[in-house]
Amino acid sequence: MFALKSEVDRTPTETDRIEQRAIAAVKSGDAASYDYLVSKYMKRVVSIAWGIVRNAHDAEDLAQEAFVKAFQTIERFKSGEPFGPWIYRIVTNLSLDVVKHRQRFRHEELQESLPATRGDRADLPAVVNELARRIDEAIEALPEMQRIVARLYLVEHFEHSEIAAMTSLSEGTVRSHLSLARAKLRERLADLYEGRHD
Repeated sequence: MFALKSEVDRTPTETDRIEQRAIAAVKSGDAASYDYLVSKYMKRVVSIAWGIVRNAHDAEDLAQEAFVKAFQTIERFKSGEPFGPWIYRIVTNLSLDVVKHRQRFRHEELQESLPATRGDRADLPAVVNELARRIDEAIEALPEMQRIVARLYLVEHFEHSEIAAMTSLSEGTVRSHLSLARAKLRERLADLYEGRHD
């Protein structure tokens, strides 16, 4: 069966070459070349934003805002570097700003609206069955930074160093948040661990 080469299947050099050409073209004034970067990273950027702000509409807005900000500041982007970590850091910072703003001005409203946002993610692959729902709710119940770090690590599969760069935390703090989050998840989902024989 014929399958298109995914980004994962491509060699890093091949992927980097296409990406670097697109970045160089954008820096030279060819705005249309930015479409390649948007199409390559949009899905992951929306997913990162959604994991932090927990609202599909806001996540899409933040992803758009992150790409606009990256485009406007592309001259500051260091040539030869991968674009992914840069755009992930931008969207993480924008999303964290939204969360802080909500806490400051709409804490009660946010608490009331959380159950209502559950319908927004019916189409997200993570919520495919009862088990996924339980895990998702357990992560959602974690304190804010533990929840964000747990989602970036367990759901988005970023490395500790990448999460540290994206959130402006030290790697040690990221590991600490993750360790606390895992302990709480294990406690909350204890019944899921009981029948295992590994």
